[in-house]
Amino acid sequence: MSTAADITVERSGAVLVSHLRGEIDMNNAAFVREELTSAVPNDVEAVVLDLGGVRYLDSAAIELLFELARRLGRRRQQLRLVVPEGSPLGRLLTLTEVGSVAPIHATLEEAVE
Repeated sequence: MSTAADITVERSGAVLVSHLRGEIDMNNAAFVREELTSAVPNDVEAVVLDLGGVRYLDSAAIELLFELARRLGRRRQQLRLVVPEGSPLGRLLTLTEVGSVAPIHATLEEAVE
């Protein structure tokens, strides 16, 4: 299985939007963590992770989401996730209760509001 991940970051008002594509697993979770944490300025209210282009998450990626939510929470910032309806990631995130630390939205527009 390939472990390539692509990350792009843009700002939309008081929200930082990060689009992730590919696969996030133990081989690249540290890279993704570093890229995301270094991209977050102090003055944003929320970070939106668009997972619409992600094909695979393993336990390291799930832990990354929990860790990022905790880290942002300490800074009084919120993590929001975008998982399109019908995505296989939706079930995984439900089973692992990621929604307990980061709201999950079906569209980017919902998450940015």
